[in-house]
Amino acid sequence: MAHQDIPKHKPIGYWLKHADNVITEHIDRVLSENGFTRSRWQVLNIVYQAGTITRSGVLDTMQTFIEARQLDEIIEEFVEQGWVVEHGEEEGAQLTLAEAGKAQRETIFELQSEVRRRTMQGITEREYATVIDVLERMVSNLERGKEH
Repeated sequence: MAHQDIPKHKPIGYWLKHADNVITEHIDRVLSENGFTRSRWQVLNIVYQAGTITRSGVLDTMQTFIEARQLDEIIEEFVEQGWVVEHGEEEGAQLTLAEAGKAQRETIFELQSEVRRRTMQGITEREYATVIDVLERMVSNLERGKEH
């Protein structure tokens, strides 16, 4: 079903789920030629941005998207490919990007940036900030509601 065929009166849950699915499908398609998926990109970028981070630190950010087992598989692949270096013991091991990982991240970053540009067409920074603010407040309202 094409986007224009979807009635705009659908509830926010529909649009959140649909947006995430469309974004993931598009990113996966664009990145697939380089053996990447949205999740693999996110893990590589999290390690890059952190400089040094533990697996649990990566999982804290990624737990909405993947399970711990999937994260471990991605990290193991990155270590085997020489993109990520792991220092220390299992739980407390520190992850950093090797030079090969940084080069791979730059390649994928260019592709990812193009996806983001396309996604953001016709959307102002202010509109984007408003959407993020509203979603953060909705989540906060419901998470606080767990206490009651």
